Amino acid sequence: MRFFGKTDIKFVGFRNKAFIISLVVIVAGLVSLVIHGGPDLSIDFEGGTLVQILFDKAVSINELRNVVEKAGYKNANIQEFGQPNEYLIKVEEISESKIVSDKLLEALNAVAPESNWKIVSIKKMPNDLNEGIEANNLIVVEGTNIPSLEILEGGIKKIGVGITAATKETATRVAFNLSFQGIESKAADKLKRGISKSFPEREITIRRTETVGPKIGEELKSRAWAAIVISLFGILIYISWRFEFRFAVGAIMALIHDILITLGIFSITGKELSLVVIAAFLTIVGYSLNDTIVVFDRIRENFSMRRRESYEKMIDISINESLSRTIITSLTTLIVVLFLFFSGGEVIHDFAFALLIGVVVGTYSSIFVASPILVEWQNRITKARRSKV
Repeated sequence: MRFFGKTDIKFVGFRNKAFIISLVVIVAGLVSLVIHGGPDLSIDFEGGTLVQILFDKAVSINELRNVVEKAGYKNANIQEFGQPNEYLIKVEEISESKIVSDKLLEALNAVAPESNWKIVSIKKMPNDLNEGIEANNLIVVEGTNIPSLEILEGGIKKIGVGITAATKETATRVAFNLSFQGIESKAADKLKRGISKSFPEREITIRRTETVGPKIGEELKSRAWAAIVISLFGILIYISWRFEFRFAVGAIMALIHDILITLGIFSITGKELSLVVIAAFLTIVGYSLNDTIVVFDRIRENFSMRRRESYEKMIDISINESLSRTIITSLTTLIVVLFLFFSGGEVIHDFAFALLIGVVVGTYSSIFVASPILVEWQNRITKARRSKV
């Protein structure tokens, strides 16, 4: 099926203008990333708590922010989500160790105020099934004229701080083990209770709650970028094996071009990077690569059949011959993505937005980035050969 008749568009002749357009868009995105201190990462990567809440009537965001601050969560990010009476509340990750250590220090100052206590170190200890040790907070404190461990443990437990063990490491240093309280996981419940109490006349529906610890967030962040890097490396090997190394470089440059532009537009528009968006990035990589390989395949076929044509002419012929297929594929994909973008709801809005950019930019890069790089590569080889003669 052909979308239109035979074409003879000089795509390669536009490569310098196309490179300038791409460079301008990429630089604008990079500048935005620098200004914003990097991409705006969701709680999937940063850790924290998210609550999606629906009121029967709209409330003031400032009023809602005051309620969240009263619940003990400052610097919360609150925004409308989908409709005027629905809100997304995101608070930064909560350090249980910090809260527990503050309580311990307060208890120590109450039991032995003359000891001049100070925190030396705070560490989260994982489960050790072999030793039968449960995960806990290990807090090491230092002081002068320290009383016996029996006096310290008894006084601290009376105050209500749940220590599981205490060890005197030196004459001035004591290590305390405190069991996990689950403060991080209880953040969403505390938020919900505070909001319900402050708006008793409103009908409130909690649509979604998410809590991600900082350690999990760091692991997700490293794995997400590793997935992208590994996929690019695998593509480099595959295309080098199927075609030539220059083809692999052209494809990789086109993919990096697509990811940088999409990432830059996300930064410029103030959208977050979440695991769903990373999935969209990998989808963009697959879509753009598929389109590029179709063009490359036609180029390889024409090299064996049209040896008299110049290299640039061969690239133009190949792109024109695969143009109908590229347009049909892009349009059908774009129609589906547009429906997702406008009718799919807020939950997949950013995913659809990333795909929308990716389909357009991926089609553009297959024609104006990947293929022209082959021409530039060949021109450099030709110049090098002529200089040796």
